[in-house]
Amino acid sequence: MDIEGVRAVKDIVIYASGDKKAIARLRPMFAAFSRATYDVGEFGNGSRMKYIANLLVTIHNVASAEAMVLGIKAGLDPQMIYDLISAGVGTSRVFEVRGPMMVKGKYDNASMSIKLYHKDISVIEDFAAGLGVPTPLFSASIPVYAKALAMGFGDLDTASVCAVLGKMAGVKRSKGGKRR
Repeated sequence: MDIEGVRAVKDIVIYASGDKKAIARLRPMFAAFSRATYDVGEFGNGSRMKYIANLLVTIHNVASAEAMVLGIKAGLDPQMIYDLISAGVGTSRVFEVRGPMMVKGKYDNASMSIKLYHKDISVIEDFAAGLGVPTPLFSASIPVYAKALAMGFGDLDTASVCAVLGKMAGVKRSKGGKRR
């Protein structure tokens, strides 16, 4: 499906909550733009499930950037890093989605901007704090997103945390994304 030059990839997963009959009626519509739909029960569970999933997205994105920067700084080719990590046990869906941007060092075609995602981070922080649940890895990831905002990456994709960590590591990249 193409919408004004944008290829829809149906990569979203729906966490539907509330009335079971309404969810059943909406399944065909959800199928048109998502790869899966889950009925997660009572109203509100969909939001709670999204917070949990996005907590992992936050961590996986920074972990992916950290691994990419470490590999580049060590002199490895970014494409090779992506290909080999994607093929092994260390991969994640976030690495597979955000990794190609990290390989190229190009983050301008944002599917989720730093600015918009920063709002999600605050919601997740409040959710976990309200339940009294410690989130040390999530909490350690937040300053990287804040630094991305401060560095002017607000409108860029969240994969731009790779540029933040790269700058912190002193990595200089050519236009093709390779280390200079």
